[in-house]
Amino acid sequence: MATREEQPILIVGAGVTGLTLGCVLARHGARFRMIDKLPGIRPFARAIGLHSRTLEIFQDLGIVEALLDKAVKLKGFRQFAEGKCIQHLRYDDFDAPYPFHAVLEQWKTESLLEEKLAELGRSVEREAELIAVEERLDGVRATLRLADGSTDIADTPWLIGCDGAHSTVRHLMRDRFPGQTDLRQYVIADVVVDQPYPRDEAHTYLSDDGALVRAPLPEGRMLVFGDVKESSAGDGAPPALEELQALIDARCPEPMEIRDPRWLSLFRVNYRLTPHYRHGRTFLAGDAAHIHSLIGGHGMNTGIQDAYNLGWKLALVSQGGAPESLLGSYEKERRDVATDVLAMTQTATEQIFSYSTVPPEERARRYADAHVPEAERVRTIRKREELDLDYRKSPICVEHRHSPDADGQPDSRLHAGAEAVDAGPLEVDGRRLTAFELIAGPQHTLLLFVGAEGRGRRANAIGLAGEVTRVYSDLIRACIVLPADADAAAFADAPATIVRDVEGRMHERYGARAGRCYLIRPDGYVGWCSERPSLIAFRDYLAKVLVCR
Repeated sequence: MATREEQPILIVGAGVTGLTLGCVLARHGARFRMIDKLPGIRPFARAIGLHSRTLEIFQDLGIVEALLDKAVKLKGFRQFAEGKCIQHLRYDDFDAPYPFHAVLEQWKTESLLEEKLAELGRSVEREAELIAVEERLDGVRATLRLADGSTDIADTPWLIGCDGAHSTVRHLMRDRFPGQTDLRQYVIADVVVDQPYPRDEAHTYLSDDGALVRAPLPEGRMLVFGDVKESSAGDGAPPALEELQALIDARCPEPMEIRDPRWLSLFRVNYRLTPHYRHGRTFLAGDAAHIHSLIGGHGMNTGIQDAYNLGWKLALVSQGGAPESLLGSYEKERRDVATDVLAMTQTATEQIFSYSTVPPEERARRYADAHVPEAERVRTIRKREELDLDYRKSPICVEHRHSPDADGQPDSRLHAGAEAVDAGPLEVDGRRLTAFELIAGPQHTLLLFVGAEGRGRRANAIGLAGEVTRVYSDLIRACIVLPADADAAAFADAPATIVRDVEGRMHERYGARAGRCYLIRPDGYVGWCSERPSLIAFRDYLAKVLVCR
C-alpha cells in the first residue's frame, strides 16, 4: 500500500483556483490528482479582471507574457452621475511592474493555466465527480464517479475543494456558508458595441433609472452589467437584447448600440464566507470558501492568491519537508483577506446600485467623496489591485530585532508579512535582471544585504549563506546583495549568488543601506527578516516554522 507521502493530493475543481494550485504543486514536484466534472473549459464566464498582483503571480508562473498578448490593459476608471463625470481614476505613474488592470475572459485564463499545467507534465481528469468522502486520521477516502459511469476509490493525504460557490467538497464536509443575498437582480452580457469608446478604461453610469457598468473585452467586445427590475424577466429567463438596449439607452448619456450577444444572464449577488478554510485534511479555496460582488473583479483574483498561498505550503508538507503546523497559516492569512474583500465589495456595490434610491443630499455627499487627493489615489489603486495585502499577523512571519531602533533604519523598510517589492537593475554573473526575476521560482530566497560599508557584517553574511547552502539548498537560495561600488572580489568565495545593485534601488526599497536580511517565501512575501545576519535567529525560525530536520 502506498505511504501517505506517495499518495497524490486530490484537487476537486479545475477552474482558475484549481489550475493555479496545480501549477504551483507541479513545479514543486508534488504528487496530485485534479478532477473536474465538466467535459472542458466553459467558453464564457463573468470574471474578466486580473489585478496587478495577479499578474506578478503569473510572471512567476511563466504565463504573463502570453496572457498580456491576449488581454486589454485598463489604465483608468470613470464614474458618471446623471451624465457628469464625478470621478476619474488613472493609473498614470503607478509604481508597479504591471501598472494596469488586465482584462481577459476567465476561460482564456483557464486555458493558459491548463497549457502551463501540461507543460509541467500534468493534466486534468475531466468528467470525474466527487460523490462521497470519508475522513480518516491520516487522510481522506474519496469516492469518485468517472466519465464512463464507474466509481473509483481515491485515498489522499489532502483533499482540496476548488469547486466553486456550490462546492461539493464543502457540502460533503457539512461546512456552513453563512452570509446574505443582495435582493437586487442584475443582468450581465458579453456584446459588441459599434460606437468608438476608450479601450483602456471602464465606466460606471449612475442615474435615476439605475446603474450601468461597462468594461472593454478583447476582440472589440464589451462586458455590460446593471441592476434590473424583477418584472423585466418575469419567468427568470434572461432579458432579450432589446430589453438590455433599452436599459442602456436610459442610463448611458452617450450612444451605445449593442449587438451580437455571446451570452446574457441574470444573477443575484451573494456575500458568503465559510467559517473555516480547513477541516482536518480538507481545505477550501476560491469561491468554495468565499463569494461576493463582482465589482472590482476580486473574486477570481482572490481565488488565485488562495491557491498561490496554499500551494507551496502543501507541497512542502506533503513531501515531508515541513511540519503540518505550516498549513495552519493558510486560513489565518487568507481568511482575513476574504473578510476585507467581502466588506469592500459590498460597500462599493451599495454605493453604486443604491444611487437611484437615495435623496439629493446623499447624492451631493457622494459627489464630494468622489474627488480624491493624490495620496488617496495611490492607496485606492494599490487596494484595488491587491498590492496592499499584508500577512504581518501570521504566525509564520517573524521579525528578528537586535535592538528597538537598530541602525536607525527608516520606517519604509519592509517588515515580516509584507510583499517583496520589485527593484532594479540588478546584475548577476553579467546578466541584468529585476528583484522579482531574482526571487522567482519554487524556492525560498534569502536576501543578505551587507550594506554600504559592510559594517563588519561580511563574515556573518558569508557564514549564514554557507549554512543555507550546506543544509537547506533544496529549500532556500542564498543571495548576497552588494551596492554598486562594493568590492565584489571580497565575496568571490561566498557560497551564494552574488547580486550587484547597479543603481542602489534595491537597497533603497528594502531599507537596507546599512544592511538587512530577508527570507522571501515562494509566494513573494517576507517570511523572516533581521537587521543583520544572525545564524542563531535564522536557525531558530527554520526549526520552529519551516523545516522538519
